[in-house]
Amino acid sequence: MNTEKKRKLAFAGASLLVAAGLGTLIYYQAKGIQQRRAEVAALRRDIEEDKKLLQQTPELVKKVIIQRETDAVVKEILSDEKDVTDLARTLNKFSQDSGFTLSSVKDGTRTQRKNKEDFERVSFSLAFEADAFQLLTFLSKIEGYARFSSVTQFKLQAANRNEYSKDTLPRHKVTLDLETYVYAPTGAAKEVKIDHYDKKKELLISEISRRAAELRVPAYDYRGQRGRRDPWIDPRVPVDGGPQMPIEEQISLVDELSTKAVEIQKVWDEAKKPDITLIESMKLRADLEQKLALLEEEIRRVDLGGFLVFVPALRRFDKNVVASVAAVREQMNKGSGEGATTALLRETSEAMERHIDAQEYELALAAFNTVESRLGLADQDPLKGPLVKSLRELKHLAETVLEFDKIEIHVQGVALYQGRAPVALINGQPYAEGEMLGEELIVHHILADQIEFAFRGLILARTLETRPTG
Repeated sequence: MNTEKKRKLAFAGASLLVAAGLGTLIYYQAKGIQQRRAEVAALRRDIEEDKKLLQQTPELVKKVIIQRETDAVVKEILSDEKDVTDLARTLNKFSQDSGFTLSSVKDGTRTQRKNKEDFERVSFSLAFEADAFQLLTFLSKIEGYARFSSVTQFKLQAANRNEYSKDTLPRHKVTLDLETYVYAPTGAAKEVKIDHYDKKKELLISEISRRAAELRVPAYDYRGQRGRRDPWIDPRVPVDGGPQMPIEEQISLVDELSTKAVEIQKVWDEAKKPDITLIESMKLRADLEQKLALLEEEIRRVDLGGFLVFVPALRRFDKNVVASVAAVREQMNKGSGEGATTALLRETSEAMERHIDAQEYELALAAFNTVESRLGLADQDPLKGPLVKSLRELKHLAETVLEFDKIEIHVQGVALYQGRAPVALINGQPYAEGEMLGEELIVHHILADQIEFAFRGLILARTLETRPTG
């Protein structure tokens, strides 16, 4: 009985040990399963993050390529140290090109860069005197400068209105603070290699070009005063009165010329109609050439005479007359494949003759300039050749007279003796007929009240200087 009891106890103890072992094994297995599940969950998270990264990589590569390519443009528009050193000289040249001189240039003041900025600010302070349109020209040159800069502060002391004259506008006192930027990158990160970079860049060339265009400084051509008023003195009528033409007459003159410009446009529109016959077209174009030549002659007279000082009238003249006539002339030139027409050559020749008869030699040359680019081979045409030759002769005449007028010749007296050759006192020296006065000037004929000179194939005269009597 004791043996049986012992056996049962032994069996129970063994069972307990086996159960305890199994429990321990199950416990550790469960713990291992939990750990594996945690690892699987972490691995899934890593996979999801890697998937997101893979999805974002093409866009990131695109941004990096665009950034690298546009960085070169940033370097172009931001100054380097040499540009900053030379900027004072550049600003002086801008001012001279604009028609004034800088009174002072204080330069080189650097502003401490802000965090993460890849550039430094360098300030310049300028002082000068200029009229309104010289100032606008100067600002336009700064705006169009290849290296980016900006005006941070500006002060103007307006001039007095009574300083206005026909030849010059009043100059205002100006102080101007200018800021430019020196490229100085702060980052030192190592550049990551991108596989097949050039091929990927080619696919993005359109976007790169667009971004580069946005960064570059756009070019703008400032066209000057063009009838605009100075807003600080408003010289609609000059203080000295300008030419003796009342405002009402200026307005009336522009009205008359505008009416002629409208008539020319109507004739041109009629000549362009597709259903018009060849004979009708030739008649209309001949009439148009005559009207155009006469109106262009009047435009030259108005421009040279400076009659229009009332700004509203001047603006209407530029827009409704000058621009309108220029547009018609341009359209006619485009439609004429053979160059200048016979009618245009004839009208231009007559206009030049009228100008020369009125001693308006500059206007005669201006008339020639309107057709010069269209002469082409016209001088070889049997009909146009004589007209072209006449135009060039008139041009030579006008140029020769203008060049002759520039020569300093003072005729102080003449000595006329019977039976002896006359002598003239010119520029303090005695000259007889046939003697040279300079390389191209010959004393041709000495008269009592004037001297005739031979100059470049023409005979031109200068009168004696009259001395005031006491």
